[in-house]
Amino acid sequence: MSDIKIFPPEDVERMFARLGELRLDVSDIRRKFIDCPYGEDPFQALDIYLPNDSDGPFPVVFFAHGGGWSGGDKSDTQLVPFIGGVKRGYAIVSLNYRLIPYVRYPENLFDIKAAMRWVKQNAETYLLDPSRTALCGASAGAHLTMMAAFTQGQPAFDVAPCAQTCRVLAVVEQFGPTDFLKSHKHYDESGYPRAQALGATSSLDVMLGVKAEAVPNIARYYNPIDNVHPDIPPVLIQHGRYDPIIPYQQAIELYEKIGAVAGKDMAELDLSEIFLHADPGYAADESVERIFGFLDKYLNGRN
Repeated sequence: MSDIKIFPPEDVERMFARLGELRLDVSDIRRKFIDCPYGEDPFQALDIYLPNDSDGPFPVVFFAHGGGWSGGDKSDTQLVPFIGGVKRGYAIVSLNYRLIPYVRYPENLFDIKAAMRWVKQNAETYLLDPSRTALCGASAGAHLTMMAAFTQGQPAFDVAPCAQTCRVLAVVEQFGPTDFLKSHKHYDESGYPRAQALGATSSLDVMLGVKAEAVPNIARYYNPIDNVHPDIPPVLIQHGRYDPIIPYQQAIELYEKIGAVAGKDMAELDLSEIFLHADPGYAADESVERIFGFLDKYLNGRN
């Protein structure tokens, strides 16, 4: 094992502060519906942004924010890489979910699924096409959307297993964790700096209410990589090689697992040699074109 290298806390702060370089401007979107409640809790709310022209129904791109499952918001700048989809003919649905420590997993996962059911039930009112849906997320949001997509239709992962819901045709996951128990092992292998020291209480520990290492047998219930099966929707994986929050091997191993189980054409890997975690570079034109080229292929049949 190589010497453990820690990414300094002040550098972590600077890394996340770079998101401030972005600005979410929705002033030119005339049709938007803010704070639509899909549940009783104030955090169970979503925003809908529709194209200014055409009567739809529009394919739906859900976005779930990151923030360690304990922070972030549906209206912050993490949405910037996706909001341009409105001009491309998509309905963008940005959602909040209940945060830890006020809830434990899988309550936040159930929120993603509840939002999908709400969209299905209210599709006609908001000109939405629930038969053409993508789940997208960043970091913690990527984890929840992967789990929601990979477990769709499985009663054990849904509090309302018989309810009608959206049909997920594609997933875009940005720098999300895919195999929690391997994080330190991956950093040990690469020798790259990590933001969290060995033995520290992680967001996962708080989310589960117990040290994850103490109950490794339940990892399959929260690890996206353990829930890959032949019928998952295609996945675009975006990650940075030197990401200090989630090691890049998480992206590579997910890509390889999907290829082996579901087929080599069911995943695309976009591995950056430059971007760190939550990097504003993911909102650059090249990255956005990669995202919507992928979504166009599966939601609109544009090859």
